[in-house]
Amino acid sequence: MSCVAPSSAHGPREVARNQTKAKPMTQTAKTPEITYSAFSVQDGRKGQKSYWTRIGRLFPHEDGKGHDLVLNALPVNGRIVIRQDEPREQAD
Repeated sequence: MSCVAPSSAHGPREVARNQTKAKPMTQTAKTPEITYSAFSVQDGRKGQKSYWTRIGRLFPHEDGKGHDLVLNALPVNGRIVIRQDEPREQAD
């Protein structure tokens, strides 16, 4: 009777590759990052407010030389506005 170890759906090479890419999590004292949200803005009718719909977020790269824009939707009119998020007030 032989004993066979269960294999993953990706095969043994994929498992080994995933194990070597794992990075240990470290805790560092970072200053809070400035975060941004992406909005689709549609102008309102005459005298009415515009409609702002949050459609994604903008995340800075760790090296500070770029950003990733992650969109959950696309604007119909092609206009995307990026705004700095307001800091949340701490509950007492």
